[in-house]
Amino acid sequence: MGYRLALDVHGIDEPFDFWPDGPFSRWLDRYGRSSALGWAAEIERQVEPGTTPLEAFFAYLDEYRAEKQAADVAGGSQRPDND
Repeated sequence: MGYRLALDVHGIDEPFDFWPDGPFSRWLDRYGRSSALGWAAEIERQVEPGTTPLEAFFAYLDEYRAEKQAADVAGGSQRPDND
């Protein structure tokens, strides 16, 4: 969180979907994946049998990115993918 505080102190707005209260965390709320410990701890805590937390994270990430891209295209704010 020190990095985030430094951004605030210097007035830098850096969008990052994975802050604890960021868009990815809010998106995960639809699955009941909400925790004071953050989205990573919640995914790890509720991982389905037969999979790993890392596999679960990337499955959620793929779904999140697909929905976000569809929303960006529908809203006309398509931007280049920097992956």
